[in-house]
Amino acid sequence: MSHTFRSIFDIIGPVMVGPSSSHTAGALALGKAAAQLFEVKPKKVTIHYYESFADTHLGHGTDFAILGGILGFAADDPMIPQSLKMAESQKIAVTFIEEIGDSPVGHPNTATMVLERDKKKISVTGSSIGGGSIVLNHVAMDNFSMRLDAHLPIYFIHQNTLQYHLYSEAEWQNYFAFKGYPLNDIRIFRESDTEWVVLYLDTIPTKEMIYEINELPFIEKAILIS
Repeated sequence: MSHTFRSIFDIIGPVMVGPSSSHTAGALALGKAAAQLFEVKPKKVTIHYYESFADTHLGHGTDFAILGGILGFAADDPMIPQSLKMAESQKIAVTFIEEIGDSPVGHPNTATMVLERDKKKISVTGSSIGGGSIVLNHVAMDNFSMRLDAHLPIYFIHQNTLQYHLYSEAEWQNYFAFKGYPLNDIRIFRESDTEWVVLYLDTIPTKEMIYEINELPFIEKAILIS
């Protein structure tokens, strides 16, 4: 999917703690997405910065912004600059690494966030593309490696393929179209008896739709990133 803006608000950006929509609001959104996928508070966080992020993260507040997202702060929360101290008080080990060389996904504002707790671990690579908007480029979790290049919102649905009446790609397309939420794209990643279905959305589904999806018998879990 191309890295394009879909409204004027994607360029102006959200109400936020400064100084930069790309380096703070976008970084916070990246951290928030990683935390939503991880689902529990991490004990260890490693952030790999590339290109512009690697060069300017200290001066532009990217460290406290991306960590603030992981800790669950909103973009306009005045406590964001205290996120490093808050992580330390919660005994979360945090490491920032400035990578040498090009971004693995071809964008200067790229970060790979590795979240760990006991045996649980995920890796999320994303790009801050301006105005507080992000693209999720790659996610590695549950022994799955998923190349996405997706704008938000995006819906991760974990299906148990041993169940009957599993939704196919066409059935997911039809379900969302019937509800008035046509999908931009859908990708399915299979491994053994499980699969991740990744739905690319234009708008966030209603609470009723989210509840309905969670109640489907073949759904192990569903995570909406928005």
